[in-house]
Amino acid sequence: MLRVALSRLAALIPLVFVASFTTFLLLQLTAVDPAVVRLGETATDEAYAAFRHELGLDRPILVQFGSWLLGAVQGDLGVSWSSSTPVTELLMSRFPVTLAISVGALVVGLLIGIPAGIAAGIRAGRSTDSLLTGAASVGQAIPSFWLALLLVAYVAMQTPWFPATGYVPFGTDPGEWLRSIALPSLALGAAAAGAFARQTRAGFVRVLHEPYIRTAVAGGLARRRILWRTALRNAAVPVVTTIAGQAAVLVGGAVVIEQVFALPGLGQLVLNAIRNGDMPVVLGFVVLMALLMAVIQFLLDLAYALVDPRVRAS
Repeated sequence: MLRVALSRLAALIPLVFVASFTTFLLLQLTAVDPAVVRLGETATDEAYAAFRHELGLDRPILVQFGSWLLGAVQGDLGVSWSSSTPVTELLMSRFPVTLAISVGALVVGLLIGIPAGIAAGIRAGRSTDSLLTGAASVGQAIPSFWLALLLVAYVAMQTPWFPATGYVPFGTDPGEWLRSIALPSLALGAAAAGAFARQTRAGFVRVLHEPYIRTAVAGGLARRRILWRTALRNAAVPVVTTIAGQAAVLVGGAVVIEQVFALPGLGQLVLNAIRNGDMPVVLGFVVLMALLMAVIQFLLDLAYALVDPRVRAS
């Protein structure tokens, strides 16, 4: 596992470099001038020039990126050009909101998708299979933001159970925290539930036709033991891959869902940073997402080792 962790860390270095450099170049193409955003349109040319010099925007592009990269390697992501607040502080203050929604959506997807996929796989070819597979396809096809709007209009606005907007930190009130992330997690997790259901069904159908399953049935083993101790473990391998892929998608989707429910997460922060030309915040967000993807990939490797003995043996 140590070797795996070191290899993932080594692979992260070029990933962060390419992602941050590409983002840096794209931000150069925008028409947003941070000096105008910060000082207003009535400032003098001398004030604009002084502000750009203070930020280092009058230096060559490669020099600007190299300066930022040198600080990032040392753990310094810079200071926000809009609020003069350290970027790390801004990201860490918003990250728990995005993480809560993403993890909540993943839990929703697993709790709905895995049982539905098992039920469909066991009854493959029957009406239950067709019904569950069709529901999974619909869940994957519905846009998360549209489902979020429906939940706001017909659940949050019509009942007192869930708030339409706002976020309550877990440390303040765990019950209110759960209520504040319930609808966003459901809206974001519906598509994940569909993906998990389809993958679980496919895995069960494949495994139940393997020779060792037929041998176990012929040997008189209980059906429940065959399903839950043998078939489920072997069918879980492709599902683990889907979980890792969906985790990355959910983090990105949370950025959109946060706008619907007016949640103070990373999405709101980054969108405002792009509008204001706040390059340090955008680049810091890219680095944070790259690190998060590396952690997800590492956890995927650990999960593979748990469900597949061949991985442990290698």
